[in-house]
Amino acid sequence: MPLPLPGEDNQAQFMFTVARLTPGSSQPRRLENDEQEMFKCMQLYKLGVPLYTREAILNAYGQLKASKRGDITKITAIDGTSVDFIINTGRVWIGADGYERELGKPRLCFMPIQRLESCVVPDQLHTIPCSIRVAHRVATRDPITKERFEYGVTAFEKVRLNLFTTLHFWRNSPYYQLLRYLLDDYPKMPRITKIIGFDCGSMSRDLQGQPSNNSRARYQHAFLIALKEYLDARNFETTGQEVRVYVQHETYLERDIEVIRQFGVQVLQDPEGFLVVDEETVVVSCRPECPVRQVVADLAMPAMMIWDHERDPTKVNGMSAQRIFDPWSTRLDTMMRFYHVQEFVNDEINFDKMDVCIRRPMADVYHDVNDPDPGSDANFAQPVA
Repeated sequence: MPLPLPGEDNQAQFMFTVARLTPGSSQPRRLENDEQEMFKCMQLYKLGVPLYTREAILNAYGQLKASKRGDITKITAIDGTSVDFIINTGRVWIGADGYERELGKPRLCFMPIQRLESCVVPDQLHTIPCSIRVAHRVATRDPITKERFEYGVTAFEKVRLNLFTTLHFWRNSPYYQLLRYLLDDYPKMPRITKIIGFDCGSMSRDLQGQPSNNSRARYQHAFLIALKEYLDARNFETTGQEVRVYVQHETYLERDIEVIRQFGVQVLQDPEGFLVVDEETVVVSCRPECPVRQVVADLAMPAMMIWDHERDPTKVNGMSAQRIFDPWSTRLDTMMRFYHVQEFVNDEINFDKMDVCIRRPMADVYHDVNDPDPGSDANFAQPVA
């Protein structure tokens, strides 16, 4: 039996749970004035109200871990509204293709500000002023045998060898040498104790002849491992502290986790990666499937970020607003005032155009604030020759 694709571009399909704004109500309720509610969200956002907080993420995550079908997960929206999300784990229905669809375990989904200020992506929930929502992964299964359709898994030794080989190529690539040169050029590097990579992808998923992102996933994991080696060597000369490496990706297979651990990388469950981000962290993300940049901007001021260069708030990675995953925002513009930003020309086959953002010493920031030259733009470093 042919395997139904999980979605366009082989992306996993998710379904948001039913949400209700009236606690205790048995039915969801739409907001009466969409434009008024969206305007309210934008005003709160401009006033500095965070879309995401550690407390909100921890609270929602704790509820989900203990939830079962029929339970309610309560999340507070940006305007203080209490929103009930009804857990539907195990719900089954027949799809238009005759296969059954089953809802898996719930997970948290993070909405960028663009989803709260616009109806570009119309759906039942677009008026809910909630930046953290609950969704279920949708699995496809045979209506008779009830067997789930799953892609194949590449053998452990092959995945391990592929990553080892990719790491060797990356260490010797001109892009890695350029990155080292770029980082060497910053003598005032902030203290760094950990690296967290978001949505680096599965290296072991066998798509049975269909195009896959396994190569991108291998190179992005190799990037993290090589970056740790560089920072360990740099720390050895100062603090002597070893840098820890974490990754967070909701669709890792067990085979991925087995291989990743062999290289000293710790896998965190979604959304635990966001909770470990602090002022001593390097954040790495390349075309993630969630608004990593906006979440990080609300949670911390990391030591360094290496992430997408795209800064058009209506686009991400060249795609229009209908496919926004990690869009830019005005809050990120403000955040960048505290960073040296250097464009990093990377391997565009396995990565995309990226920026290296290194947090500036507060003395430098203070100097720029008091700089009589209003045209200075000291936080944007000159390109490396």
